[in-house]
Amino acid sequence: MTYKPTTNLTNFKPTGALERLFKKAKVHNQLDDQLQVLLDEQFKGLSLCLVKDNCVTLIAPNPAIAYRANKQRVLLLAIVQQIQGLSNTTKLLIKVNKKEV
Repeated sequence: MTYKPTTNLTNFKPTGALERLFKKAKVHNQLDDQLQVLLDEQFKGLSLCLVKDNCVTLIAPNPAIAYRANKQRVLLLAIVQQIQGLSNTTKLLIKVNKKEV
């Protein structure tokens, strides 16, 4: 039997660990969309990278945005805490995406 790649994913229903991963990715994307709406123009390059326990990691496309974000970490933490699902965040990390630099 030959391999046929799936191009139409409308009927694709993952199960098990893959299903959990898809659900987690969907929630992550929704949280990032909410974050993008709340961010000021100076932080528009930031995106949600990781949510683990009460710590949120944001990723910046370049060091300049990461530097600005680190200088205003308290403001960014308050913005992140406005998002439903991230309201219990106590720690904020900002990293630079080294693939884009």
